[in-house]
Amino acid sequence: TLAFTARYEGPAELYTMPIDGGLPVRWTHESDASIATGWSPDGDVLYTTAHYSTLPQNQLVKIDMESGARERVPLYTASEGAYDGDGRTLYFVRPAFHGQVTKRYRGGTARDVWKFVDGAPEAVELTGAYDGESHSPMWWDGRVYFVTDRDGTMNIWSMDEDGAQLRQHTAHDGWD
Repeated sequence: TLAFTARYEGPAELYTMPIDGGLPVRWTHESDASIATGWSPDGDVLYTTAHYSTLPQNQLVKIDMESGARERVPLYTASEGAYDGDGRTLYFVRPAFHGQVTKRYRGGTARDVWKFVDGAPEAVELTGAYDGESHSPMWWDGRVYFVTDRDGTMNIWSMDEDGAQLRQHTAHDGWD
């Protein structure tokens, strides 16, 4: 199943459809953007929205594909989430995308990748030593892949699960 965000009827809403094609199924009707970000290991769709927040802050929400039940991920200002293989660790971005698209942005609203282990007292920032953008985390095979402009252009990098052993995987130059 493919999860994606589309604007078929106006607002950006969450949809799924079979990977082989077929009709999309709309899962959200929230009027705030519902941005698909990933899957939990047990098959829930993970998405970012400000709909359930009492402040203008994005949060991560999971939808059970069988029942349609929604569960808010209990993290303040979490967006762009990805679980590890066993579903106990969530890699996410804080703060959420701010609409700022200035190349090589540095500053207080630059996104960072964070890690939250189920049962831990708080989340841990993994990319905070770099003052530019790091976002779109994806866990695979013991590493966290993400997009960052730390070499001057947005490229794909990875790090181990604790934020160390940085590796650059693409080397685009000039154009993100």
